[in-house]
Amino acid sequence: MHDLIFIIPLLPIIAAVIIAFWNKKLDLGKISLYFAYLIIIISIVNASAVMSSGNNIYDSYKLLSFDKLASILVVYVSILSLVIIKYSMKYMWDEKGYKRYFILLNLIFASIYLIIMSNNLIILVMAWQMMSLTLYFLVTFNVESTEAVKHGGWTIIIHRAADLIFIIAIVLTYKIFGTFDLSNLNEQWKAMYEIGTIKDGTYIIAFLFLFAAIVKSAIIPFHLWLPYTSHAPTPVSALMHAGVVNVGGIVLNKLAFILLLTPAVLNVAFIFGLITAVFASILMLVIPDIKRSLGYSTVGQMGYMIMEIGLGAFSLAIYHLIVHGIFKASLFLESGSLIHFSRHEPNIPKRLSYETFWEAKSESSKNLFWLIAVFTIVPIFVFIGVKAIISDDFFHFDAAIIILTFAWLTGTQLFFSFFKVSNTDSFKIIFSLLTSFIIIVFTYEFIGVVMEHYLYGKYVEEFFEVASLHLLVIVAIILFVGVLIFGWLIIYKQHFSDVIITRKPNHYKWRLYKYLANEANFPKFFMKYAKTFQER
Repeated sequence: MHDLIFIIPLLPIIAAVIIAFWNKKLDLGKISLYFAYLIIIISIVNASAVMSSGNNIYDSYKLLSFDKLASILVVYVSILSLVIIKYSMKYMWDEKGYKRYFILLNLIFASIYLIIMSNNLIILVMAWQMMSLTLYFLVTFNVESTEAVKHGGWTIIIHRAADLIFIIAIVLTYKIFGTFDLSNLNEQWKAMYEIGTIKDGTYIIAFLFLFAAIVKSAIIPFHLWLPYTSHAPTPVSALMHAGVVNVGGIVLNKLAFILLLTPAVLNVAFIFGLITAVFASILMLVIPDIKRSLGYSTVGQMGYMIMEIGLGAFSLAIYHLIVHGIFKASLFLESGSLIHFSRHEPNIPKRLSYETFWEAKSESSKNLFWLIAVFTIVPIFVFIGVKAIISDDFFHFDAAIIILTFAWLTGTQLFFSFFKVSNTDSFKIIFSLLTSFIIIVFTYEFIGVVMEHYLYGKYVEEFFEVASLHLLVIVAIILFVGVLIFGWLIIYKQHFSDVIITRKPNHYKWRLYKYLANEANFPKFFMKYAKTFQER
């Protein structure tokens, strides 16, 4: 069993080496696929052992560990790798560099496995570097595209900044705590928390790890590499949005106990996450380029993930990145077939979303606005009811659920602002969304809470307490109410109010729109200083 965990990150590397010396093109994808199947089997066997025994599995040198976090994430990444490899076998067949693509794809999956399973900071930083390099080569896979190469340069510059910060944090960690062993470090951090002491430099290390993570996870203002990598092959985009961009959240979970000692770092994480979630969601609405708009959608979701970490809801961040990763990977991988269908169909292909929203009658009523306004309040009462039924500590504040509710309501408001809802179909839509909300709440209560205690045991409550929730609740409630009101206004103005413009447009609004449509001038600023950096 100990040797099996070493095989997991080793198998993709072996596959890459075999592919490098294999000349039969038809077999290249199959080699990767067979190794992916093998990794899934091994990861499930190890995950079952960890879940049944509750003990971590280490290799002989304690460089790698298959712990409770790995028992969830390795299985997730292995299934994701299988899907992406299977999709790539046909999608990339006519592309130049077919062999190069599968070599790089296997290497980046190996680096992700190493990041998840590393029990040594040296291994962790090596995997961190390896992922940066392989990501750059995948983003710039189409070397004939000047845009792909240029934006790949942006990617490597930003990731190199994260690498530098991460290396400095590791050097300081060894200098202060005297070891690279993560299990040993976690024990030291737990002991420090129990006795209420903290070593000098701990806050600096925690801040450095946090900033390395937010740079890697495309948090504003370090986000430009993600929206501008749309020139990468579609399977690579799926991997970036479902796996690579989540690495910051994964590393912060591995280092969660140092954040238990540094509540101010958690508060900073919450602020960065909040700004990113709100600002990226706004940019997503005004960006005219659909691919960049989709990129900003992921940036906003990463903001939510960092918000959750800032609230001490580490397990919810894992739950979030898995669910979002599955959704975004499906979205990107389905895009090819969607384009194919659209070429043979005058409208959007007739799937459930088309039949539900686009075949609605044109009739509408202003009274429907009030129905929707009431509907957006109903989930709150549903949430309270579910909590009252299944929670022993109903009056105990659960930050994870509040953030989940906030995220869902935000999405619901924007959802309604995009689709015209008719009288005849409104009840069907409302029923569907209300059902989805109830499922989400029950899923988190019965699975998310179990995951919390599975990953962090008795320290779950301490994480929430250290994150100073009593201050952040006020902010969350204010934003929550603001989102509701803002959403209602959008719905009313866009769909249910017959507005006749009799005066000149508001120049301030147009200036704001232009500013946002230009992505708050982040690209111009970055290009200016990136060019200076490259010249040096």
